[in-house]
Amino acid sequence: MRDTATVLFDADGVLQHARHGWVGALDAIGGEGFASVVFARELPAMRGEARMRDCLVAAAEEHGVALDPDDALQLWSRFDIDEEAMAVVAKVRRAGYGVHLATNQQDVRRDLMRRRYAGVFDEEFYSCELGACKPAEAFFASIIDRLDVPARQIVFVDDSARNVAAATSCGIRAHLHDPSSGAAGMRRMLEGAGVRM
Repeated sequence: MRDTATVLFDADGVLQHARHGWVGALDAIGGEGFASVVFARELPAMRGEARMRDCLVAAAEEHGVALDPDDALQLWSRFDIDEEAMAVVAKVRRAGYGVHLATNQQDVRRDLMRRRYAGVFDEEFYSCELGACKPAEAFFASIIDRLDVPARQIVFVDDSARNVAAATSCGIRAHLHDPSSGAAGMRRMLEGAGVRM
């Protein structure tokens, strides 16, 4: 049995990148400080406890701004998939490893991502479906349980040190990805972790 059975990939900052800065984009819509209100209100949607549209409406009401929520939600669709990073994912899969997405997302973003990543991963794990967000250990515990693979045989790639620490505390072999290193950096990291492509 080889040391690694499956690889989990984070999305934002690893496999995809927003076309804008979130704070500036949201403040441009709702005024200064609106982004902070949205991020706070978004948390229940990230855990699957509410719909993102409703959270955005509540954020607008709290901040005293009138907006079309459906128009504002288009911001969450403005991201680009890193094709070079996806080529690394494909190589990992062809080498016989399980490949899975493990990401914090609310329902709107999840639906967009399911369409864009159709057929790429063996499974996609979204916080809004797991009922817990990274860096909560419950997020990783749920994935370990669903994969039915020993934690020590899972490699995880994320660009957040907090998420890497939480995964490590669950026994997963987690690695911090520097987005500036690109796909080449991710490939080197995986090879260093014993993933043979």
